Amino acid sequence: MLKFNLFKWQGSGKVYTLPWLRNRLEYSSDPQRIGEYAKTSFTRSRFVMKMLTEFHLSKNSIVVSEDDHAMWLKRISRAHMPADEAIPLIAHDLMDHVFPTFESHQEQQSFQVTDKLVREIYRIMLDKMLKVNVLKPLDDYIETTKFPHGSRPMVLEGLMYSLRLHMPFMRPVRYFLDCLFFKKSLYMKRVSSKLEQMVYDFSIPRPNSWFSTLVELKESGKITRLQFRGEITSMLVSSFSLASAMGYALLCLAARPQYQRKIQEDPGFAKYFVMEVLRLYPPFRQFGYQQSDVTQGNDKAGGVSHEFMIPIFELHRNSDIWENPKKFYPERFLQPEVAKGFKYMPFGMGKRSCPGRNFSMILLTQALQYVCSDKSPIHIIKRDTLPRGGSGRLLSFAIEDTISYRMK
Repeated sequence: MLKFNLFKWQGSGKVYTLPWLRNRLEYSSDPQRIGEYAKTSFTRSRFVMKMLTEFHLSKNSIVVSEDDHAMWLKRISRAHMPADEAIPLIAHDLMDHVFPTFESHQEQQSFQVTDKLVREIYRIMLDKMLKVNVLKPLDDYIETTKFPHGSRPMVLEGLMYSLRLHMPFMRPVRYFLDCLFFKKSLYMKRVSSKLEQMVYDFSIPRPNSWFSTLVELKESGKITRLQFRGEITSMLVSSFSLASAMGYALLCLAARPQYQRKIQEDPGFAKYFVMEVLRLYPPFRQFGYQQSDVTQGNDKAGGVSHEFMIPIFELHRNSDIWENPKKFYPERFLQPEVAKGFKYMPFGMGKRSCPGRNFSMILLTQALQYVCSDKSPIHIIKRDTLPRGGSGRLLSFAIEDTISYRMK
């Protein structure tokens, strides 16, 4: 029977490994354990980098690349981020495009909010982040192309990773699996590649833009062609994650209409509403980090890769941490200490946390403030239930995301 040990998970608690693979995979939603890990030297895990790469993101972008390159390019990119005072107007324009006005004050309009948000936020990323003027062929492609937000299940990704199917020579096997079961993933890879080229061909960079800076870095040899294309693609991936968060926020606002009045009377409360949305519906369900030469108990894992996974969905709904964890209750964040101590981390942690977290929080907050204000021409119609999130994928999107509104 010993021969079957080759295929048994070894370890204790939530630490998993295989004796014939030189890696350990630990899962934890315990803030104390996460805090202990945060004190050590870590980087983004190879497993998560692989999953991000499969989710239409080049392995050469800020988000996925090695630490030195990511930190260097992040410092350069900060100068091209929209100023905080400019974000409210961006949020207002986004909501006006997502909820276009119409003449009748009696009828209502309904649409799938996530699909609309992906398109409109991607346009914002090109305009405000990449800072290019989009020409008609590119704009038409964005308008007419479908953007399905499916990916391989994380369980399958983990199995493929453990079996070393992520290695380059196993690419035909991955392609075969995608052809059989995950055609949407293959389709989105083609769309991502097409958009990379179209942005290059059908957009005009403004002076001192992020796009023109990337072109200069590429032409000077400081970044490669693949790294250049990776940063272009990151605009699309950012659109997916922001659309996920914004979609959940609007759906929660429809399901809990009493907060529309509360935010109208106290715009500052929108921040706590957004925090609760990100607690219950974090866009990225899992973050992962990696160390080497980690001691486990009395055993030294010399040269063994130790990957530390934080299931954010479980962390944010841990009943040992949160009171009534499944209840939508933004008021819990009126107490600042409730989010401290590695209990709440929708943007990850450390130097590999989301580089756009400040922009995202302000954009989400300002969008809700505007929708709930007297300045907005629309009124979101009540829906019966809170949204239900898709499970088992790296990036979560709402299931049944139809939202209705009418003119005030």
